[in-house]
Amino acid sequence: MTETELERARVAYAARAAVDHPYRWDNPGYVAYVQRLERDLLRALADAGVALAGARVLEVGCGTGYFLERLREFGAGEAHGIDLMEDRIAQGRERYPALRLQVGNAAELPFADGEFDLVTQFTCLSSIVDSEVRAAAAREMARVARPGGWVLSCDFRRVRPLGRRRPVTTQTVPLGEGELERLFGRPVLLRRVAMRFELAQLAGRHELLAAAVAALPPLRSHLLGIWRVSGQ
Repeated sequence: MTETELERARVAYAARAAVDHPYRWDNPGYVAYVQRLERDLLRALADAGVALAGARVLEVGCGTGYFLERLREFGAGEAHGIDLMEDRIAQGRERYPALRLQVGNAAELPFADGEFDLVTQFTCLSSIVDSEVRAAAAREMARVARPGGWVLSCDFRRVRPLGRRRPVTTQTVPLGEGELERLFGRPVLLRRVAMRFELAQLAGRHELLAAAVAALPPLRSHLLGIWRVSGQ
């Protein structure tokens, strides 16, 4: 990753951390959003035939490690995470001591070829605005996955805004089906997942309404893809 892109990312995420946001566990909308995404994730792993039990997992752009810890609780074995932001890694080490977290660059992963059974990213690649750097990070994800192992991407797709937009604190690039195929090739599984956050905010206190909204694919905000790594 270039120094320009590294510095842009650091500044953007520092600005985001300084803003009051709704991504909190005392917000019913956020709880509904995350729980829906976790259900979608578990279903996709099962449908693709990914065996989590004992798997050695890496999350690229892990933040504080929330989703990596969930994968470990779902059955994964040794769980590694890497993130650009030093403060996030420090928080993650304190919250989730069983995880192996380190500061690092997604485009230059400090791991050997084929070291992991499953390599994941959750809204990391959409935060890399330089398309060549984004492609380099995707190549690195495939490189460190073992032959016959798996790569998983869960990231924002392009959607029309509903109502007034919240102020943008972090620049992102939505990843459509074409971009994901350019980055990783043809997927074993690719589907729309997660309730749009604006709708989760409205439906979070009403479980039946939230379930009804989440059942409609056009109202889902992310694309979740799973790829099998070539044995060659």
